[in-house]
Amino acid sequence: MKKRYLIIILVLGLIIVTVLAIFFRNQKNKNANVKIPILLYHDFVETVPDSDPDNFSYINTPQSYEENIKTLLENGYKFISFQELYDANNGKIELPEKPILVTLDDGYYSNYEYIFPILKKYNVKASIFIVTDKIGKEIDRKKYLNWEQCREMQDSGLVEIFSHSKKHVFYDKLPVRMIRDDVIESYKIIEENLGSKKLKVFAYPYGAYTKGTVWSLKLNGIDMQVYDIGMNYSNDFDNDYIKRINIPCEMTGVEIIEEINNTN
Repeated sequence: MKKRYLIIILVLGLIIVTVLAIFFRNQKNKNANVKIPILLYHDFVETVPDSDPDNFSYINTPQSYEENIKTLLENGYKFISFQELYDANNGKIELPEKPILVTLDDGYYSNYEYIFPILKKYNVKASIFIVTDKIGKEIDRKKYLNWEQCREMQDSGLVEIFSHSKKHVFYDKLPVRMIRDDVIESYKIIEENLGSKKLKVFAYPYGAYTKGTVWSLKLNGIDMQVYDIGMNYSNDFDNDYIKRINIPCEMTGVEIIEEINNTN
């Protein structure tokens, strides 16, 4: 009789182990091939100029941005934050079927004037990477965010504010220690004005980095690093080497989706 009960217990144990193994395997594979596109915008203008020194790569219109958001939402994309991406990569939450992130570089005032109202209108998230030395200033006829505007956007729960450096220079041209100090100082300034940061993400100016800078920033508390153009995948996602897709002037939502589908 005891032998019979022992066999039953062993069989039940085997069944439980098998079910759990299938469950965890399915959970692991659920997001195995999920693309994680991260869109990159910069400044916004109401009227597109006749000419542009950067070939219209770093300006856009608020009307075009809103069209992008509407089209992506209509096609099932779910806008997530870097915090959610970080948590998903650490197994704390699951990614949606079609995740997408929006980033805005440099910290232009136009992000607050034009884009923040659109984020509120559609209840979507975005992340702004600021250059701390430019906050509250107007440089070369370009107006930048001030701390009050940054705080308002952050407090809305829709906008994350991260570092895009203190000085906005080519980081692959400088000694690693200078880069480390620049980023640490930029986050010190951000936290003095916006409060402590649970998550620290850094976007390299011009995408210029070296393996030495990546390693140094990782050792000094930077949780995620954004550096290049391309696509991210959940099955081999690396917090230290995150890629983005630059959105040039008046690129349509359909074109963005095509770019996502065609980018490896």
